[in-house]
Amino acid sequence: MDDGTGRCSRILIATFYFSLISALCSCGSNLSQQNNTDSTVVNEDTLYLKNADVSVREAIPGTPISYDSTKRYIYITLDDGPQPGTMNCYHLLLDLNVKASFFMIGVQGVEQRSKLKVDSIRDAYPQFLLCNHTYTHAFFNKYKYFYSHTDSALQDLEKAQVSLRVPIKIFRTPANNSWALNGRLRSPDLTKAFCRTADSAGYKGIGWDVVWNFKGCTTPVQSVNEMLREVNAAFDHNEEFIKNHLVILAHDRMFQKGQYADSLSKFITMLKQDPRNVFETIDHYPGVASNN
Repeated sequence: MDDGTGRCSRILIATFYFSLISALCSCGSNLSQQNNTDSTVVNEDTLYLKNADVSVREAIPGTPISYDSTKRYIYITLDDGPQPGTMNCYHLLLDLNVKASFFMIGVQGVEQRSKLKVDSIRDAYPQFLLCNHTYTHAFFNKYKYFYSHTDSALQDLEKAQVSLRVPIKIFRTPANNSWALNGRLRSPDLTKAFCRTADSAGYKGIGWDVVWNFKGCTTPVQSVNEMLREVNAAFDHNEEFIKNHLVILAHDRMFQKGQYADSLSKFITMLKQDPRNVFETIDHYPGVASNN
C-alpha cells in the first residue's frame, strides 16, 4: 500500500467511526424501553493491563460457578465500545475490583488504537469479559432491515466474533432488549427471528433488567441514588429475567467526562456496601455457563 492509499484508508476509517458514534447517540435515548479535571478520568492512551498475572491468563471464560441463594448477583454490562470512555470504565472498575462485561462492535475495533482497547478488555479476564455486539451495529442502525434478514445478520454477528476474537458466544442485540438462552426467548417481535437463529447457532443472547439511560449522546439521565433505587426495586419486586441475577446496561461513552465517571464510581461503591451484592461477568449468568 503506498502512502497516499494508506492516508485515504485512515481517513475513511476515522470518518466512518465518527459517523457511527453519531448514529449510536441518536438511538440511545429509547433504551429504557428497552471539561472536568476530576481525577477519576484517565488518559485514553493508557492501555496497559495492571493485573496481568498468571492466574488471569489461565482463567477460562464460561467455567461454571456455584451460586449462593442468599446473594444478589449483579452483572455490569457496557455497550458500543471500543469508543471514548472505554478505558475510563476499564481503569475505574479495575481499581474498584469489580467485574464487568463489555459488548463491543466489530468494525470499531479495526483501527490500531481501538484494537489495543479490545485487547486490554479481552486480556483482563476474569476481571472483564469481551462480548459481541455485532460487527456493524445492525448494518449501521438499520434495525428493521437487519433483523428481518436473519442469515445476513447472523453472518454479521459471526464476523464480529472472529474479528474481535470474542472468547465465548455471547451477544446483545443492538438497540433492543432481547434474551435468548437455550431456547428460552424474551424479545420484541422485531428481533425474535434473529434471536432464534442465533440461539440455534449456539449463541447466548443477553438483554438487561436495569438501564442507565443517557441524553445528548453522553450525559447520564438518572442520578446515582435513582440508579440505586431502580436496582433495589428490581430485586425486591422480582423484575429480573432470572431471580437474584440482575443485568445492568450502560454505555462506555457516558463516562468519558470526569463528573460522570465519578457518578459511576459512586454507584459501584454504594452497591459494594451491600453485603448481599456479588459482581460477576456475564458468562456466569445462569444458562450461559457450560453446566447450564
